[in-house]
Amino acid sequence: MTELGELRKHWDEILARGAVVAAISVDPPAISEKLRQRLDLDIAFVSDESETLHDVLNVRDVGGRPPDLIAGEVAAVRDSRDIFMATTYLLDERGTIRWIYRPESYRVRAPAVELLRQLDRLSV
Repeated sequence: MTELGELRKHWDEILARGAVVAAISVDPPAISEKLRQRLDLDIAFVSDESETLHDVLNVRDVGGRPPDLIAGEVAAVRDSRDIFMATTYLLDERGTIRWIYRPESYRVRAPAVELLRQLDRLSV
């Protein structure tokens, strides 16, 4: 949610560069849809409730979810202490990964300005 909120501030700039944004979430589609509506973003959410894709992408931090995050609506559907790092992938039109931003902490997100810089670099 934090990263998507930051992207929202630069949404027109991202779209102007021809980017298509998709988010992969372990949340059920209904929760992701509520977030999409709240942020008012035209973004595709892919639900990975089984956490299969997250494991393929190697973004699971086993037991890394702090106790204060184990509450509310998400806790009702996920009782795991695992957390997934908010990793950003930039793919070209052929689907080749051209840039990855993988934080060392679940609290860190890719800055939108860095994403814009990388989009500009790839379009040269």
